Order: sequence, then structure tokens, then C-alpha cells
Amino acid sequence: MRPQAVRTPRPVVELTAVSKEYGEVTALRGADLTVRRGELLAVVGPSGSGKSTLLNIMGTLDRPSAGTVRVDGHDIDALSDRELSALRAGTIGFVFQQFHLAPGVPALDSVADGLLYSGTPRGQRRTAAERALRRVGLGHRLHHQPHQLSGGEKQRVAIARAVLGDPPLLLADEPTGALDSRSGAVVIELLNELHEAGTTVVVITHDRDIAATLPREVRVRDGRVEHDSGVRQTPRAPVPQEAAR
Repeated sequence: MRPQAVRTPRPVVELTAVSKEYGEVTALRGADLTVRRGELLAVVGPSGSGKSTLLNIMGTLDRPSAGTVRVDGHDIDALSDRELSALRAGTIGFVFQQFHLAPGVPALDSVADGLLYSGTPRGQRRTAAERALRRVGLGHRLHHQPHQLSGGEKQRVAIARAVLGDPPLLLADEPTGALDSRSGAVVIELLNELHEAGTTVVVITHDRDIAATLPREVRVRDGRVEHDSGVRQTPRAPVPQEAAR
């Protein structure tokens, strides 16, 4: 019998030779990046490196100036804005450094509002929101307003909202940037748990220590992907001794 071929998980995001220009500023320069289903990785780089632009492109919040972007197999250049919005809503969850929680709105309603435009009945939205909050360890904070929550709890509410519809891809932009180290560690642990449950997670960060704890590290500098631990590097051929003399 022939041995069965090992199936490689299909990509959820593929960037090929992607560039992005804003006027005379080039934010991305020929970036190549493939994220497969089930991965957990960090995109790390200093301020101004292009990592946030990379997130915007991966999340279809912006279109590239050149190159190809595929999300869940769809070439985004072939999609209208409406089709792209529908793809984004069904495929990608977002977590940002700022929590974006409305003052005076309880956690349950903040999360349930993530399905407000989906046509889901109110009762089902609230049931799904409660399930998501319990998933991130906030079953005891359902009716707490933002001012009654710690920074780490606010970020967990934001994560619950992001995973409410079970998107296959979660993009987290500096998710620990507004937190102390202890709360940040809790958030990273939660992202690991979501990954173990099957969600593909991409963490955008400037923190090399956080990046070093994740299975794959992509380093961005000056708009280029300068290192990707998930891509096998081609070794240089040895220099013949005669040529080296």
C-alpha cells in the first residue's frame, strides 16, 4: 500500500508580493506571507515597520497597491466592497489595543452587539454572547459595565466579541499594549486556548518577548518581511576553498 500523503492545512490568508503605498510613503514592499488554518503566530516589528499595514491588508480593511491577497481562498481583488465586507464578517475577528467598549453598556450587550447586523434575533444574540463570555472566563461579569471591569477583563470582553461568530481567523493588534504584564499574560494565555480550540490566531506586536513564546514568528522591518520562522531558509552553498583564497 502507498503511504497516505500528509495533508497540509489550507491557507486562510495568502499574501504574494504585496505592496502598499500611501501617497509617497511605501508601507509594505513585496511582502509574502501564508497563514494556514490552525496556526498561532506573531508578527513583530518596531513602530513604523509596516506590521499594522500588514494587519489591515490581512484583515481586508485595506486593499494592496500591488500583489495578490487571498482570504479563505478568495482573491480580494475580484470582490466588490459588499462581497469583501461579507467575507470579512464571516471569516475574521479583530481584537485591538483599545477595547472599544461603549460606556454604560454591560458586557453581555457589548458582545451581543457584535451580531447586531447579522439578522440574528435578539434572544439568540444574547445567548451566543453569554456563551462567548463564559468561554473567556467572564461568566461572572455578564452585567458589569466597562468602569466596573479591570483592563484585562475589558480586553477579554473584546476577545469574546471577536470570536462570537466563531470566525476561523482572529487578528489581534497589540492585544496587551494597554495592559500591565500580569493582565497581558492572561490575555496571551487566552489566545493560546482559543488556538488550541481550533481558531487561527495572528498576534501583531512590538514585544519580542511575547513573540518568542508563540510557535511561529514573522519579523517585519521597513515594510518587508525580513524573517519568517515558518519558512525553511535555503542554506547558502559552501564557498570552494580555491575561491575563498
